[in-house]
Amino acid sequence: MSFDSAAEHRPDVDREAGADPAAARRLADPKAMRALAHPVRLALLDQLAVHGTLTAARAAELVGESAANCSFHLRTLAKYGFVEPAPGGPGSGRQRPWRRVPGGVGTTEVRDDSAESAAAQALTDVIVERRLDAIREYRAKVQPALPAEWQELSGHMNVITHLTLEESRQLRDTLLGLLTAYADRETDPATRPADAVPVQLFAYLMPEGTESS
Repeated sequence: MSFDSAAEHRPDVDREAGADPAAARRLADPKAMRALAHPVRLALLDQLAVHGTLTAARAAELVGESAANCSFHLRTLAKYGFVEPAPGGPGSGRQRPWRRVPGGVGTTEVRDDSAESAAAQALTDVIVERRLDAIREYRAKVQPALPAEWQELSGHMNVITHLTLEESRQLRDTLLGLLTAYADRETDPATRPADAVPVQLFAYLMPEGTESS
């Protein structure tokens, strides 16, 4: 399973960090998946996961797009239920605050000839490429400027082991539980400790075959 602030028969999940895995909304509509598979929209969801709420004007500053373009993409995300107007927020148009719809979303990427499968594969392709690009940018620009103790925590992890199908499922669910242990901090920024910073972990579970050795 892979996570992104958004997808999973081999599940792939794109969700905000901290979302309850059991609360994930399963995407089956190819139109919704194609709407999500857009770099600017995924970037907007990432920024909303960090900041809680954003107007189109503020989002434009963060993702390097025009306010009009961000407003369009936010409305498209709202159309398919990924974001919503922040409750009690003043303003309209580019000054309207938006937030992510709580709970995250998931898709089932079973390789077949269905439209759902094609859309899920396309969405996963975009998500994986974005995460790889984010890792490269982090290593080149962000990590060198961090305090030494944060730099020591950064880096890749790779483990090859031998697991049954059920053990793999249990491992995935355990990792999800750990990664989503702080859900309240995403939906309510006021609950974040004063020294908390955004931390991102990208994982991809890869069974390498089903033949017995």
